[in-house]
Amino acid sequence: MTADAFLAFYPQFDRVFPEIVVSSYVEEANLRFADFGEDAEAARRLYIAHRLTLYAKMMPGSMESGSGRTASYSSLASAGDGSRITSKKVDGVAVTYASGTSASGSAESELMDFTETIYGLQLLSMMRMYSYTRYIP
Repeated sequence: MTADAFLAFYPQFDRVFPEIVVSSYVEEANLRFADFGEDAEAARRLYIAHRLTLYAKMMPGSMESGSGRTASYSSLASAGDGSRITSKKVDGVAVTYASGTSASGSAESELMDFTETIYGLQLLSMMRMYSYTRYIP
């Protein structure tokens, strides 16, 4: 996977982030999903989009691109937000699900981090479908 291939697939991320940020996430995705089989490219794209969305959540406001186009980090962050159910109540039965803060610093916490964006949720779903593959945290 290259940065250009990723940006061609997800043009909403083009000219928004510094090139070094996109390149580093591409390199990371290529390493982490090396043994992911036939869906490696899709997994890599989802991972990069997930990481860039998390990056956008940390950045304030907007950034002027070299071409004069202004891209909003907040619009990218909100467009990629994943919806997570933390509790549910039906009639007299209530269920509360564990939050992602309980396993910080572990491989499990990184997988929980995937629930923070729609791209991460799609990647988790793919990882569950292909449980024979290996993800390297």
